[in-house]
Amino acid sequence: MNSNLYNKTIELPKEIVEYLQTCFEYIPNSDSTVEGHKRNQELRDTGYVTYQQLGRIKSWFDNYSGDGTDAPYILNGADYMRNWVETTIQDMRKQDTTNPEVENAMPEEIDGKLVKDLGPIADMMRPSKEHSTFTQDVRIKEDLNRINQIMKQII
Repeated sequence: MNSNLYNKTIELPKEIVEYLQTCFEYIPNSDSTVEGHKRNQELRDTGYVTYQQLGRIKSWFDNYSGDGTDAPYILNGADYMRNWVETTIQDMRKQDTTNPEVENAMPEEIDGKLVKDLGPIADMMRPSKEHSTFTQDVRIKEDLNRINQIMKQII
């Protein structure tokens, strides 16, 4: 879901920052009242963009109705920035493979029976227990070997 991507920050590639600088220099009389001026400066100064900012930039380009030669379009990065934003958002959404059904499959409360069923793995889930001892590592390795043997029989 897209909500998993909120507040995620993406480092701007060097080429994008340099291109935004070129766009900024291309408009000589730009000041903070020109649409796109502040965004251009902020992106270059910080060197990163959030998922929400990408969404707003995409929305701006989607609603843009000019001919592509005016100052706001150029300051926002023109076609190069538009294509990068589209590709980045698509890639982020493809990588976000969190399935809501899987998230909801976790039990609400962890009861004693569940902990007992998990065996030594349960100790690893409880931060109050030290879980990096040699004996526990051996127990976990044995459990994994047992699981692998069962999986081989099933397959």
